[in-house]
Order: sequence, then C-alpha cells, then structure tokens
Amino acid sequence: MAATSIPIDVVRAFVAVVEARGFTRAAEELGRSQPTVSLQVKRLEELVEAPLFEKAARFELTAVGSVCFEHGRRLVRLHDAMLDEVGRRKAPDARLRIGLPGEIAERLTPQLDRLRRVAGGAAGFEVVTGDADGLSLAIRENRLDIALALGVERAEAAVASWRAPLGWFSVRGTRAPPPPKVARLVLPPRGSALHEAAAGAMHGAERPFEIVCACADAAVRVAAVSSGLGVAPMIDGFAPQGLERVGGLPPLPPLVVSLLGRTEALAAAGRRWASEAMAAFDAG
Repeated sequence: MAATSIPIDVVRAFVAVVEARGFTRAAEELGRSQPTVSLQVKRLEELVEAPLFEKAARFELTAVGSVCFEHGRRLVRLHDAMLDEVGRRKAPDARLRIGLPGEIAERLTPQLDRLRRVAGGAAGFEVVTGDADGLSLAIRENRLDIALALGVERAEAAVASWRAPLGWFSVRGTRAPPPPKVARLVLPPRGSALHEAAAGAMHGAERPFEIVCACADAAVRVAAVSSGLGVAPMIDGFAPQGLERVGGLPPLPPLVVSLLGRTEALAAAGRRWASEAMAAFDAG
C-alpha cells in the first residue's frame, strides 16, 4: 500500500466507535451526526484498503482493525496532548499540574519549585492529591502533567518506579500489643495499596486486628494515629514528626511508587526531579 495520510478526525471517529461499541453513541460523544461518523469509518477502511470490523460479529475488530485501533488511540491522545500543551505554553499564567499521594505530599511539596523549573519554567504549579486510580486517570485525561502514584507499576504512562520501604508507625512511646491481643490499625480504604499491604501482612502472620479508622485522606489518618487511636503503615522517611516506627507487628512489603508523565518531555523532566526526590528508595 502506498504511503497514505490519514486525517486525525477520521482516526478519532473510528476509535470512538470501537470504545463506544456503537455508531450512535460515538456520534453523541463526538458531537457529530451518526451518518458523518459512519462515513469517516468507511473512509478509514478505504485508506487502509482493508475492512476494520468482522462481518460475522458486531464490532469485533479484524487484524487490521486492531492495529488501527491500538495505534489510533495513541495518535488521538498525542494529538490532543500536543494541542493542549501548545495552548498551555502560550498562556502567560500556565501552571505545572502535579499529582501526589497524600502520604508523601507534605514532604515533597517544598521540592516542587525545582520540578517546575526543570519541566520548562511554568509560571507556577498546582498540586492535586489523590489515590493511584484517580491520579492515573487524571494523567490519561490530560488533567495532570506529572504524578507520583502508590502501588501502580505497569500503568501505561509509568516511566520510572521505586520500591518504598514500609513500616508501622505510632505515637512516640507506644508499643504494638503482643499476640494474641488485637492490634488497632488506622488504614486507607480497602483496595488501596497500603491497605492491602497491611491487611495482607496481618493475615499472613495470623495476627488479629481491627480497623479503628479507615479514611482515604492521609492527613486524617495521621491525626488518628497522633491521637493514639492506633498504628498505621507509612513509608519510611515520610512519617510526620511526632510519630515513630514501632515493632511487634509483621513486616510489611515495599510499596511501588511510580512516576507518571503526560508527555515524553514531561516524563523526562519528572524522572530527573524524582530521581533526587526519591533518593531514599531503590530505583525500579
């Protein structure tokens, strides 16, 4: 097949149809008419000189269709990211949008101005805290430029990862109760990397425990631990002042901290900054 230039709108229409599994829904999402979307998909088939969908199964892709979808999805994302970045760079008050887990945000925030300079010298930076799923989604939807996520090792946008050692922390002077007494834990909600690491360690060691406080907000968990409510898993080197590591509980596995970047340039800048910011961890 001779070299062919494929318009991005044609690719976008095809990707939308596959993701929506229907022409009508895809048209609604794109703000176009259903006949227009159908014609654009037909145009793509003409340009690649091959059918994109199997005739015997509704919306099942052919081998060529699978290639067009996988590459097309990336092309649409890169195209939109390029336009977004151009618009942001032209704005005099552009800010670098950074996502951080609440568990390490307090310690890393003083270092973010250096990241801003390394990443192109935006006018300032905007910080969003959240869990791994939320930060990963924000990167994919171009709502964040750079993020560090806990427990995400193989995300599509992950460009580097570190192994962060975990420990049990409580108020100074307190000790974990010896077995068979019930340990009182302060944890993030079920499904989070910290929760699963802590609960898995306790179950594996057959240690009885109860969750006295469950909250996604790291600041709330720190307040609960500081008031003496219980013991919490935290990243070594990032525990707030006034809390210290306690023994007597099962060892915790290291937690993966991954760097996510919206573009290759931002990812490269983030890697340089994070390599120093996360120097306490072993590079993954």
